[in-house]
Amino acid sequence: MPLDKGTVERTWSQMSFSYKEKGIITSWNKKAEEVLGHKSQDVVGKVWTDLVSEGWAEHCLEALEKVQLQGEEVVLPLVTGDGLHSAVRCVVRKFGRCSCFLFSCGHTPPSPTVCTWPLEIRSMEGLGKCAFALRDLPAGEMILEEEPFYTRMPRAQLQKRPEWDQAWLAAFNGIRAALKAPEGSPFSEMPEKPLLASTALVLDLISFVLLPESLKGALYGFSSPALDSDHALVEVARQLAELCKERLPECKDADLGMLQFAILVTEMNIFPGGRIFWTMSRINHSCAPNCVFSAAPNRWGLRSVRPISAGEEITISYLGEELLLPTVQRQWLLWRSKCFICGCRRCASPEDPLRDRACSSCMPLPKRWRVVHQPAVWRRKEPSTAGRAVALLKEGTEFDTNGVSQRTKEGLWIFAEDSDLKKNGWVLVDGSTLGLGQLIEPIDEEFANIWPGRLKHRLKRTVFNRPGDAAREHYLNWYDLDAQKLTAWHWRKEEDEFEESDSAGSSYARFSRERNWTCESCGEEIEAFVKEEQLLGEVAQRVFAMALHDQRRASAAGVKGLVLPDENFVLTALRLADDAGRLFGRRHWIWQMGLLFAVDLDLSLNRFTYRKWDAEWISGTASMLLEVWDWLASLELSQAPSYFLHSRASRLSKEMENVVLVRSDVEKQPAVEERFLRLRSKLQRRVDGLSPPVSILPDREFIPETLFIAH
Repeated sequence: MPLDKGTVERTWSQMSFSYKEKGIITSWNKKAEEVLGHKSQDVVGKVWTDLVSEGWAEHCLEALEKVQLQGEEVVLPLVTGDGLHSAVRCVVRKFGRCSCFLFSCGHTPPSPTVCTWPLEIRSMEGLGKCAFALRDLPAGEMILEEEPFYTRMPRAQLQKRPEWDQAWLAAFNGIRAALKAPEGSPFSEMPEKPLLASTALVLDLISFVLLPESLKGALYGFSSPALDSDHALVEVARQLAELCKERLPECKDADLGMLQFAILVTEMNIFPGGRIFWTMSRINHSCAPNCVFSAAPNRWGLRSVRPISAGEEITISYLGEELLLPTVQRQWLLWRSKCFICGCRRCASPEDPLRDRACSSCMPLPKRWRVVHQPAVWRRKEPSTAGRAVALLKEGTEFDTNGVSQRTKEGLWIFAEDSDLKKNGWVLVDGSTLGLGQLIEPIDEEFANIWPGRLKHRLKRTVFNRPGDAAREHYLNWYDLDAQKLTAWHWRKEEDEFEESDSAGSSYARFSRERNWTCESCGEEIEAFVKEEQLLGEVAQRVFAMALHDQRRASAAGVKGLVLPDENFVLTALRLADDAGRLFGRRHWIWQMGLLFAVDLDLSLNRFTYRKWDAEWISGTASMLLEVWDWLASLELSQAPSYFLHSRASRLSKEMENVVLVRSDVEKQPAVEERFLRLRSKLQRRVDGLSPPVSILPDREFIPETLFIAH
């Protein structure tokens, strides 16, 4: 039956929609069984007429008639079961003149009007396959949805395989290659590191080998590094292919080059969850993307995060939480896993706001302070411990300063004022050189006094100081810093505009590859703590990862998703944030990742232990989350802060609504209620204005193992 007669006999299998709850056409294969089993031309024509949007049948037939090569794509405007329209893009494989196989490679969400396809994949010299918008796209729009055509086999299928013995493990663990930075790259000075084989690569290989030949052929059109490339991943893939060909029955008859290619092409194009998509996997990466990959149970799609103009390239990020790492770390991770050096506008910029640092030369000091040392500190006539004492300030005493400071060998001194002029004098901020630790800390009601140097102390006071417990001061040896160098500085953001308050200190130094750190206000270049930043950055990248790698899970005890790190791990992680905050200031990425770590810990403690919220504790948690939110807003990322924090903000906002203010506590600290109500209102306004729910930072549940055992 010729195509130009308005009827088409089709094999509709492999085509599907994901709107099962709306009652629209869910299985084209089912429709084929119902209709194509009848050899009636009228019935076949009726199905075609019912599916294609009114007035578009002739257009669809012409598009199919024009297909000359196997694998060409066409767009079919279709009608859903609700009378809505959806544009479906299909890969066409013809069988003779009047029959063809259609493979769906995405569809637009249902719309009351006839839909058009939103993007086009084109080959660009030097860039490979690129996606470009075919029309203007508003922010927050679901552009398309798509089913994966490749899914990595579950890890559990490797268990109990006879090949997975000690000899296999020995050979597998011996696979490695030196990961070298390309000469002249931004990270060329980073040391060589070994790249090892992973179980995911084995799963990729077996999954590829088991694919139908047509889908294997489809993957040959996807990007991957050349097999003779000197990248470490190519060498690891070669060694692993040799091992699999020797040991795995699925691979014994396969060509070695094909096995190596299978590992590389799947690893280059795979999405979270081990899936490859015909359309979305061809979209290029940017650290400042205009779209984000959206994943829900059995529903995957592409959502715009800002307005996109027709003709503009559509980009996504291959990174998740790593988007909040400095440029060099992001580029290194992409080189390591995807074999390219990112040159997007974020990476091409010489400045890196994630590495902003405090400028101690021109930043004004906070005006109000509190004594935190037990039992007291001395106010002295001169900035020296040998100076004459003029007043004894007990723990908890609050006082004002005039902003004058002086640094000596003993540390930073500030001049404290008193109503009795005779008691005016100097107070030492940090007594680390004397073996005393932090002596006084600034007071900031906006952020509930969560200051660098206080994170681990806040946790110990609220959680670990149980009756009978000894103080825990044993830390893991991740790094060693000279405590004499640590000085606390402050950063904050006003409610709606990015403006630091005068009292809090507004001066900071921005990192630039051309000048290192240069203060935005005084122009002074800062060269101190360069090695310390590199050391702490490498540690923080591992410690603050959302997955909390290499930490024990509670799944064996029947609790899904909960991580049980050692208590020392938690305290040392918070100390890492404290030290980074005191060295580099509150705008630095390590301090902000430490705050997020503390927020997740607080949420988990409330959920999995008997420790329940009170106004003071939850105010501190809210203030930390709001500070991270404001920091993200100051970075000018393409994604709004809600794309990173919406799930945490929503959850914490609900918790604050359920907190009961205890009158006895409020009477002791009248400011507690006022601060709690202010922060609750501020957080609720953020939640009410959230962007579409796409989580770049997954929820992270963890508590110290000792607390899990106790409860």
